[in-house]
Amino acid sequence: MVYVRPTVDGRPLSFGVSGKLWKDALIMYDRESFSLWSHVTGTAVKGKLTGTRLRLYPALHTTWAEWKQLYPDSLVWDKRSDLGLEGTRNAYEGYFANPNQLGIFGTENPDRRLPGKEFVIGLTLDKVAVAYPYRHLSRQPLVNDVVAGQPVIVVFSADSATGVVFSRNLANRTLTFTSLRREGKELVMEDVETKSTWRALAGGAIRGRLAGTRLEQLPSTTGFWFAWKGFYPDTLVWKP
Repeated sequence: MVYVRPTVDGRPLSFGVSGKLWKDALIMYDRESFSLWSHVTGTAVKGKLTGTRLRLYPALHTTWAEWKQLYPDSLVWDKRSDLGLEGTRNAYEGYFANPNQLGIFGTENPDRRLPGKEFVIGLTLDKVAVAYPYRHLSRQPLVNDVVAGQPVIVVFSADSATGVVFSRNLANRTLTFTSLRREGKELVMEDVETKSTWRALAGGAIRGRLAGTRLEQLPSTTGFWFAWKGFYPDTLVWKP
C-alpha cells in the first residue's frame, strides 16, 4: 500500500513501525506527533492526529516480471541491510504458507463467504466497500462494475496474480471493456464504444481513436479476506 505523506506545521510526516498491532494488523507511528496509524485504513487511531486519514495512492501488488514488462525503465528502491542475504529472506513465509493461521496471533474468520486467507482486491468508493476475490477473478478476469454509482473496470492477470481498478469514465463518456487477451507478453483489452486497444494493467490506450489517452487508476487494497472484512465489516463481495 502506498500513502501520500501529509504535511503538518510545514513538514511532511515521516513514519516508522511501532511494533504494535490493531485488529491483528500493523500499526505505524509518525515521528513528529507520535500518533499511531492503521496501515490498512491509513487512519490515525491514537494520539494528537487521531481521526486524520492518509490519502491512499494507486499502486500495484504484482511480480517483478510483470512490473518490468509494464515499466521497463522503472527505478528500483534498494534498502541495504547489515544482515546480507539474510536480510532478503521473507520472515512471513511460514505464515503465508499456512492457510489456517489468520493473523499473527490467530483470529477467527469473521465471514465464511470466503476462506480467511483468500486474496481479495478491496475497493472503497463513497463509503461503499467491495471485495473482488481472486478465485472469482480467475474465472472472469475483466469486470465492468458500478460501485456507489461510479463505473469501474477491474482487471486481473492470473499469470502474475495482479489486479488493478480503473474508472470507466473518460472525457464525458463511459466505456465498457471486453476482449482481454495477451499480445505477446502484454495484457490488452478493447473498449466496446470505439474499439480502441488498451494496455490492460497500465490503463493506457495504444491503438484506435482513443490512442494516447489514459484511464484513471483508482486506489485499491490487495490483502487477505479476513483482514479486509475486519476493517470493512459491511463490505460487499463481488461474484460473476
